Amino acid sequence: MLRIDIQTVRHDATLRCSGRLVLGLEVEALRCMAMSRPERSIRLDLRDVHAIDAAGLGALVDVQCWAHKRGKALTIVSPSGIVRRLIALTWLHLVLAVADSPDAGTEVESERDFTERALTA
Repeated sequence: MLRIDIQTVRHDATLRCSGRLVLGLEVEALRCMAMSRPERSIRLDLRDVHAIDAAGLGALVDVQCWAHKRGKALTIVSPSGIVRRLIALTWLHLVLAVADSPDAGTEVESERDFTERALTA
């Protein structure tokens, strides 16, 4: 199961994922949630992803291509150990923007501009 919590601040969205990013509903949920965001900057926080397969890696690349075509910035932040290892093993660190800090590229905004939603797949 994959849980996606969405935090938005003006033109930035953070999708905090927890659980498995594997073939099936989980991958499609991430793809749909990320590609439906209107914000200019999207961060995928993968610190709590404990399993990922080729379909999950493919979804990350799909979302990166979608963002690039639309002039959006996509950053993967705080990937878990397994996610980081697989990104490195597949050389995807050459095409995916990966940051260690969840605050990478974050603008400081007031709390009144903050909204949060969650989706569980």
